[in-house]
Amino acid sequence: MSQDVAVGTETPAVRTLAGFLRLVEIEAVDCQRYPTLVEQLRTGAVHAIVIHQVYPEATLRRVVARLESHDPPFQQTWFPEAFRSFFYGRNLNLDEPSLPHYFADAHSFHQQLNELFAPDKSPQQHVADLIGQLDQSRAFRAAPGPNADDSYMFTTIRGHLEGGFIPAHCDNEQSLRPSYQHLATLVEGHIMSFVLSLGAPLQGGELQVYNHLYSPQATAAMNDDRTGLDVDPESLPSVRFRLPAGTMILVDSGRYLHRVTPVGGVKKRWAMCSFFARSVDHQQLYCWG
Repeated sequence: MSQDVAVGTETPAVRTLAGFLRLVEIEAVDCQRYPTLVEQLRTGAVHAIVIHQVYPEATLRRVVARLESHDPPFQQTWFPEAFRSFFYGRNLNLDEPSLPHYFADAHSFHQQLNELFAPDKSPQQHVADLIGQLDQSRAFRAAPGPNADDSYMFTTIRGHLEGGFIPAHCDNEQSLRPSYQHLATLVEGHIMSFVLSLGAPLQGGELQVYNHLYSPQATAAMNDDRTGLDVDPESLPSVRFRLPAGTMILVDSGRYLHRVTPVGGVKKRWAMCSFFARSVDHQQLYCWG
């Protein structure tokens, strides 16, 4: 059984959906009023935080028009072919273990991201400020790289074509991949994520979260590409989030099984997605694309 959610403005009271998922909804202008929400996400008191009006619709119409024209000329990389989806930027999970080009490309990616959103605040400023306000004003920033002038990519921009999808997975398994060798020394093992909708497709493209929580042991098994899921996702209760442009969701994607449902129609699903975790010294939140 799956519960569909047409996301709307709500008070910060916790709602329980499909019998398991605890959700809070707030407006972006109110983030500073709720400085413990990320800690509640971290501890499992809530499982998802929806933030409305992160960017105005007019800003995102302009942003999406430029993305459709590949302007600025971001580096384009691809999901596996069957997923019918691509990135602007580099996804750490799919990159080469030694990251030979990643950090040099991150410099140009951040410059282009600033250009894309100008004259509005870039996500490195605006999104970082909002999430930091929800975590006791802890600094939210791209994780530092192995050299002083390097950093990981703050995010990636994802384009999902007609039929595009991401299969069911949980994010904590990523930290076991070879490309995470350096990053794993900087952050705690519990990964969360944010998705900022830039442009919604005509149909589909929902973030579907299942009532299936992975232990560290099960996560390690999932990292073995020879091993399939230990459960049939469609047998599980779930919640589907269809996010309008300008709405962002923070979700405990590290532990909960989730997927992106297939996009219907020719209009792409455009979204910005980052993973994040608390630094090992608990002083900052580090993110990466």
